[in-house]
Amino acid sequence: MNNNYSEKVLTEGARYTIGMNDGCTFKNVIYEGQKQFNGKSMMCFKTDESKQVTVNPSYFSFAIEGITDVNEITYKQGKEKAWAD
Repeated sequence: MNNNYSEKVLTEGARYTIGMNDGCTFKNVIYEGQKQFNGKSMMCFKTDESKQVTVNPSYFSFAIEGITDVNEITYKQGKEKAWAD
């Protein structure tokens, strides 16, 4: 096992069911990446209703990868990459 501290656990644009350590779950959310809040990295997700879910990684327990189809985040990232080449 390689100890790479910059390795990403979740893929931006992919769908997940995520669980918190208090038993709360959020189903079918899209991982958008991380943002800084008071110097701490927070995990950011988006629902199908375009509601933002921000999670403190200290309370994050699990993620189950869902069926990933083309969504607006991966489409936008792919389009930006295509224009950059």
